[in-house]
Amino acid sequence: WLLPRGGSNSPITGSKRKISIIVSSQWIKLTKNNLISSSIKQKQRTTLSLFIMHFNSIIIPFLLSLSTSLVKSDDSQRLRRRSNNNNVDEEPERRVFVQYKAGLRSDFESRIQQRFSRTRMHYDFPDMDTLVLTVKENDLADLRRDPSVESVHNDVPRYPFYIPESVKRRELQDGGNQQIPYGIDMVQAQQAWAAGATGANIKVCVVDTGVAEHPDLLDVTGPDLPLPFSADGVGHGTHCAGTIAAADNSFGVVGVAPNAEIISVKVFSDDGLYAYSSGILSAAQECQSLGADIISMSLGGPLPNIFELLGYRNLERDGIITVAAAGNFGNSLWSFPASYPGVVSVAAVDENKVKASFSQTNRQVDIAAPGVDVLSTLPQDGACDICDSIDEYSYGTISGTSMACPHVAGVLALLKSKYNATASEYIAAIENTAEDLGRVGRDNNYGHGLVQAYEALQYLENISSRSDVNINQSNDPATEAPTNPPTNPP
Repeated sequence: WLLPRGGSNSPITGSKRKISIIVSSQWIKLTKNNLISSSIKQKQRTTLSLFIMHFNSIIIPFLLSLSTSLVKSDDSQRLRRRSNNNNVDEEPERRVFVQYKAGLRSDFESRIQQRFSRTRMHYDFPDMDTLVLTVKENDLADLRRDPSVESVHNDVPRYPFYIPESVKRRELQDGGNQQIPYGIDMVQAQQAWAAGATGANIKVCVVDTGVAEHPDLLDVTGPDLPLPFSADGVGHGTHCAGTIAAADNSFGVVGVAPNAEIISVKVFSDDGLYAYSSGILSAAQECQSLGADIISMSLGGPLPNIFELLGYRNLERDGIITVAAAGNFGNSLWSFPASYPGVVSVAAVDENKVKASFSQTNRQVDIAAPGVDVLSTLPQDGACDICDSIDEYSYGTISGTSMACPHVAGVLALLKSKYNATASEYIAAIENTAEDLGRVGRDNNYGHGLVQAYEALQYLENISSRSDVNINQSNDPATEAPTNPPTNPP
């Protein structure tokens, strides 16, 4: 399946947002009402059909073969590890999304109960008639043939997108004064504060390794299931949260939207190795149920999943903006969820506004933000993979598109704290006002360019005066620059 970029030269649409083209017959049936606009002209429909005919015969077999081989390889390695540890042969397993046919959930559940000793359920997505299961490899064929099953798709891994060897320790506790990370001014955050946008009353959900307690992170909440939100054994989530909303006080650092609220939903265990796409999607839905306005995902992986795509489209439909890291492979591969329609894909630049060598280069990149040697918060206590290299210090610099992503999430929180608009209008604001970098116009390195908070505010201000646009200033008390909370240095 293919996710092409729309644009002024696109034969499919003149929009600057993405369009998804699903080229499997089952997926077309599943998503035709959600993914293909009724406003597409007949000529454009013909072009779409040509794409489907061409790529269904060439790309689909390749992607399915790649996905299957990668998952089988992972299963084989897991089986060998278990065999080595236990000296017994274990039947390999597969973790999959299973969509049951409409109206046949009870029949499907009965079948699952019959397989109870061989099947484990992880997640239930009733809005998509789908369960996520781990099944024995030998049961897959029977599962696909079951009359109550519509389709079966692999649950694929996702990884945190930071560069571990980039971690540098910073001793700020004894430094006295607050330090302003370079990215704050690069994205025009302080100018936005002066204009009355501080992120107040906006909830940004950080789907990550958890967000640890920290004197610079004052308003963090979250669920303790399936993993405790405040336990961060890696440091990655705490660092991203600080970039979004570290307090403006007399010590440490400050975030892009210092008055925003952080919701932490932990998806990575304390080894920080990987999580599954189903767990990430479930966390995003949890963010929505907790009232999040924006979701920040500094994570991803190279394999797509149709149910993920539908899930993020539903979030966008409900007015929630999802921001994700473009990826650290340093090539043109697409990363997911960043490359899905309705998700903002963020590339990384350094202090000189030059694309980071590790940052992905592809047509799915929407925007760029600081992502090299970014200074932010880190956990103070307990076991922490990153913190092992920085002793007891609670601040440090890290590189990765993981670090660029929260800058954009913070900027969107600033915009949303001052103006009431739609998700697409906020995204249009940051794309149309970005500082153009690299080749003139949108390019695959920087997307639309470096995100600029103040310019985006001016854009929303200007279009709010048009009679055909319904954008108003927020009624929330967020019109003052951030105040210094009465918090003593650590």
